[in-house]
Amino acid sequence: MEILGIGLVGLGSLLAVIGWIWLIVVGFQNGGALWGIIIFLFSGIGGLIFCFVYKKGWAPLALMLVGGFLAGIGVIPMTLKMLENMPR
Repeated sequence: MEILGIGLVGLGSLLAVIGWIWLIVVGFQNGGALWGIIIFLFSGIGGLIFCFVYKKGWAPLALMLVGGFLAGIGVIPMTLKMLENMPR
C-alpha cells in the first residue's frame, strides 16, 4: 500500500510540474513577460487569474489540479503506514 502512495505522489507531482511549466509558457506567449513571471511566482492563483483574463491555459491549469489531487490522495496510504509504525 505504501508503494501505491509513493507512486501516486510521484505521478501527481510530475503532472503538476508539467502543467505548471506548460502554463508558464502559455503565460509568456499570450500575456507577455509579466504574466509569465506572475504564474512562475504564484502558480495556482496567478494561473487561475490568467485563465479568466485571457480565456486560455485551462488545460495546463487542469493538469496542475489533477496532479495536486493525485499527490494528495497518495499521501493518505503513506500517512497510514507511518502511523502503524509509531510506537504506542
